[in-house]
Amino acid sequence: MADAQPGDEAIRLARRLRELREREFSRLTQSELGQALADGDGPISAAAISAWENPASGRLPPATRLEAYARLFCTPRSFEDHPHMLAVADLTAAERDRMEELKRELSGLRNSVVLSEAAPAADRARSMWHFPDGAPVTLACYRLPPERRPASADPGNLNYIRYAELSDLDTLIDIHGAVRAYNPASRVVIKAAQDLTQDDVANHLVLIGGLAWEAVTKYFARIFPIPIEPGDPGDRGAIVIQGAEQEFRYVIVEGEMVEDVGFFARGENPSAPRRTLTICGGITTRGVRGAARCFIDWEMRERNDEYLIPRFPEGATYCIVMRVPVVNQDPLTPDLSKKENRLLEWCSAGPEAG
Repeated sequence: MADAQPGDEAIRLARRLRELREREFSRLTQSELGQALADGDGPISAAAISAWENPASGRLPPATRLEAYARLFCTPRSFEDHPHMLAVADLTAAERDRMEELKRELSGLRNSVVLSEAAPAADRARSMWHFPDGAPVTLACYRLPPERRPASADPGNLNYIRYAELSDLDTLIDIHGAVRAYNPASRVVIKAAQDLTQDDVANHLVLIGGLAWEAVTKYFARIFPIPIEPGDPGDRGAIVIQGAEQEFRYVIVEGEMVEDVGFFARGENPSAPRRTLTICGGITTRGVRGAARCFIDWEMRERNDEYLIPRFPEGATYCIVMRVPVVNQDPLTPDLSKKENRLLEWCSAGPEAG
């Protein structure tokens, strides 16, 4: 992308960002702007600002950064004394209207760049659930033991449901919908993890739930060595990190779960190097679903894709452990761009806490 001739859309976005910095209220250096846009992870480097203002760089500012631009440049008060962002609550009604107007303008310019590049980039993944090679996808859940299966899992039951014996059905439905939406021509297979065949694991393989990962650990642990301790996280009440004497537990307040822990792992499929292996896990079903919905939820998927996809080298095996807030028994989708939601990141080079 950086070597290609920039399109008109990329030029317009870069020009507008530079115009805001140099002419809107006060002429800022790139370093000054980076300091003014600082968030919980610190200031933005001058090099990043420079790349965003250079359409030939091929780098787009994340949507969250454009929101920060809009908040900074919505009022001249941001530049009194020194450049800094005001809290949204401190903005006047007119300033909030201007912030929303700028946000729509900049987001529209960014979306135009993305859309203009989508056609020639057909071989590049548009989402964590997009597999552009068109290969089949296997979704595998753990088959529950007989004592935990509902009556509808019995083939002799008049209301027999074929997949009722599988765990994490909510997450299976969410992932199946996303995979079908992003890969309409691909064949999608649903199997119990205990029944996987050679053909199943040669596809893009998605393991749903910690027990599904435990069921195949004996085949994959040595060649897909993520740091999550195998075993049932629900029995332990924690996600346990191998070799680090570290564990992450859910939070119960007044008898009600208010926070679970989930993890998302992705890497090259050891059984089929041109395919991927993905694991969505958690302590309970809520953690599993929260991890999967990071890249499905309409409000959060773009933000999380923008954080995670550039984070690790292409082809690397990586894992991210995350907090999953729970409200009224329902998991909320974690925002991975916020440091407090990331409990641990791991790549083949080693772990990095939060």
